Amino acid sequence: MLPTPFTEDYEIDFHSLEKLLEVSISAKCKGVVTLGVMGEANRLLDTERLEIMKFVISKINQRLPVTVGVSSDSNYVLKSRILEAQKLGASSLLICPPRLNKPNNLSILEYYKIAQTYSEIPVVLQDLPSESGVFLDINMIKKLHSEFPIIKMIKLEDPPTPPKISNILNEIPNISIFGGLGGAFFLEELRRGATGTMTGFAYPEVLSSIYDNVTKGNYDMAKKIFNYWIPLIRYENSAGIGLSIRKNILKHRGIIKYDYVRKPTPEIDTNTKNELSYILDSLNILENSENFSL
Repeated sequence: MLPTPFTEDYEIDFHSLEKLLEVSISAKCKGVVTLGVMGEANRLLDTERLEIMKFVISKINQRLPVTVGVSSDSNYVLKSRILEAQKLGASSLLICPPRLNKPNNLSILEYYKIAQTYSEIPVVLQDLPSESGVFLDINMIKKLHSEFPIIKMIKLEDPPTPPKISNILNEIPNISIFGGLGGAFFLEELRRGATGTMTGFAYPEVLSSIYDNVTKGNYDMAKKIFNYWIPLIRYENSAGIGLSIRKNILKHRGIIKYDYVRKPTPEIDTNTKNELSYILDSLNILENSENFSL
């Protein structure tokens, strides 16, 4: 999940964005997602969205699949974003339910019917009630998948995720499920049958290594890596300030130049930065080197 880096004037920092893309490839990620919640999509101008989409798809140059977030609170805007993203060469679309004053199943069905009607590429159903205010139960997910087969995947961020993964796969065994939430339950999600995780973490190579070890049956090594890094995964996943923490670490790594987030997204204070430094020190990650081992 790509964050959107900004300059000190809060303009798009395309140089840092390109470095993020190259890190994603070198970290052996299986794909990238742009214009998601952690990409501050709701803080971007429409013109900026278009520029970012063009840039990411062009720079990746088919080296990895590119999923584009197209969620909207308007069916009309959703249609426009779907057509735009697939025209530019997106591999799939990430769509979260619309925020409604009174969420109801009929409105949600009409919303995803737009995707079925106009999308020619697979759709990822984002189950993120903390953002949308919509709680998708198993029956609703099953109905959406049944009526709109364009929905091939779920990005599951409705905790506790491990039992929900089991329940979904019992009802819909042919759907792919990706975890989220910063990877906080990544190991458990994989053990429950998740396809992978669709999330951000300032050290994506760690998540890749956990995934690779699980797929090879090296569960003890996967557990060792996960348990070693979970303090930082947990801290980075702090509600409300997680994005600022992630950008701070990415800046520390030299991947992005600035750690700015667009207001009203909060930035982290000095005490939080000190706590973060303490965690990084405990992981033996030195200030001027990347000396961690997987």
